[in-house]
Amino acid sequence: MKEVFVVEAARTPVARAGKQSWFTNVRADELTAIVYKELRKRCGLEDKKKQAEIIDDVVWATCANAFMEQGLNIGRLAWILSDGAYDVPGCTVDRFCASGIQSIQYAVSTMMCGWGGDVQFAGGVQHMTHIPMGAGADVHPDLGKYMDIGAISMGYTAEIVARRFNISREEQDKFAYESHMKCAKAQEKDKWKDVIIPIKAKVPAKSAKNNPNPFNKEAAYVATDHLAKARAEKGEEDVEVVVARDQGVRPETTLETLAAMPTVFMQDEKATVTAGNSSQINDAAAGVVLATEEGAKKLGLKPKMKLVSYAVIGLEPEIMGIGPALAIPKVLKRAGMTMDQIDLWEVNEAFASQSVYVKNTLKLPEDRLNIWGSGISIGHPLACTGARIACDITAILSDPDYADVEYVMESMCIGHGHGAAAIWQRVK
Repeated sequence: MKEVFVVEAARTPVARAGKQSWFTNVRADELTAIVYKELRKRCGLEDKKKQAEIIDDVVWATCANAFMEQGLNIGRLAWILSDGAYDVPGCTVDRFCASGIQSIQYAVSTMMCGWGGDVQFAGGVQHMTHIPMGAGADVHPDLGKYMDIGAISMGYTAEIVARRFNISREEQDKFAYESHMKCAKAQEKDKWKDVIIPIKAKVPAKSAKNNPNPFNKEAAYVATDHLAKARAEKGEEDVEVVVARDQGVRPETTLETLAAMPTVFMQDEKATVTAGNSSQINDAAAGVVLATEEGAKKLGLKPKMKLVSYAVIGLEPEIMGIGPALAIPKVLKRAGMTMDQIDLWEVNEAFASQSVYVKNTLKLPEDRLNIWGSGISIGHPLACTGARIACDITAILSDPDYADVEYVMESMCIGHGHGAAAIWQRVK
């Protein structure tokens, strides 16, 4: 079996989906193409002949809505859109919220067994402004015979978790508040400087008032203006800015403002889940370059980290949020490791209710959990999230503040009753 390493990682900023999204004028396939271009540049693979000789495959992810701009095998078409060599193939995978890390696992697995060459690109994208979650879905009329049909809605499952396991509104709001504070602190220090790609784009004028480029960075890429022209013809006002940071973090968040927010998914006296203690919907793309030892030598790059083990589990769809509490023990057992060997925990925050459950059940150390924030503050662009977390782990491992870290756990719950977990190890 060959060893496989992450040798490069890059992502777009995470835009907050909706009318004020900083990527309202940038499509999912273009976000993906930008990540491809940046990864090739970082690897010295801008020459098409060299791409054809070195890159064996591209494994990309989108989920829930693989149609419109996310359809027709976006992994392949976005590669062509990025002016990549025709000789490099590409595919698209889907494991809902874990799609981004699943694409990485697929690539690593084929490379380890010798079926995937020495270099592959893997990652994922989701554009929830253009394609809302659930758009185009057609659930079989008999599905309700076999599961709680309400569990198709992720917000519904967050309420079920809170009720079944007695997670209070106060606990959820406190968790959400802390996520924003950690993310805001990290953002002030530009902790993502090595992985976020600055992109010049036309954004809604109202959202530009909250400066997307506080670090005054130059754009690495300029988005096309096809969508911006269409908006202008409709009388919409956009301004051109360099988007260089994640949009969703709210430094001004307080426990009082969170407590005042109305519940969203249920309205009875037991309801506790609000927009404030839930993950955002988002637009973003993220990817990594994977290489065997021979591949790393070809690229002239040093390995950053490697995937020690990976596991997925299934569970009742209506409590899908507790997935990490089941997947993490499974992956630890598979790796022959114990909890105390993990130095940092990056567990996606789909909802505060499920995050609190996982934290309490596994007794995760709060000072080592989601140290720069996660889904509630950074955002949860579904199929991008697993790759976004992997990218951010490379940034964490290069941060002098975490020079002592060797193993990092990445995990997330997955819609419709799954959980996934991956163990990353620093390569010294």
